[in-house]
Amino acid sequence: MPQLDISTFPSQLFWLFVCFLALYIILAHIAVPKITQVLEKRQDIIEEKINKASADREQAENLLADYEEKIAKARNVAQQNLKSTIQITNAEIANKQKDFLDKLNERLHLMEQNLYQVKLEAASDIKFVATDIANEILLKLTGHPYSSDDFPQDKEEPAC
Repeated sequence: MPQLDISTFPSQLFWLFVCFLALYIILAHIAVPKITQVLEKRQDIIEEKINKASADREQAENLLADYEEKIAKARNVAQQNLKSTIQITNAEIANKQKDFLDKLNERLHLMEQNLYQVKLEAASDIKFVATDIANEILLKLTGHPYSSDDFPQDKEEPAC
């Protein structure tokens, strides 16, 4: 085999050195700078995205804090509005109940007066009705009509 021949070793070593030197120059001046440039660009893009994500997260946290603050304020305002509405409604209900009770008491008083008047009228009419019934009974029993002058008259008013 020719590559194992010792007489060709120096020329093989020379060409090996030349090939590795050419490969080193190509890698050092062309390939490695391009790879380095791509890696640096990639790292810059990653850092830019990380910074943007951090800024977005910070902005989201600020928006969330503002949202929670506005919700808390709105809840407080709603509770205050609810309390004031309840107070106003309770006051209106109390006023309407008072008016209703006043009207009811007034009507009750009028009804009591009317009932008292009807009672008095019924008590005064009882005398006449009793006299008429007694006359009818006596007429049927005796066959003789009696007048109201035949009966004694009470001057007392009936107690109600």
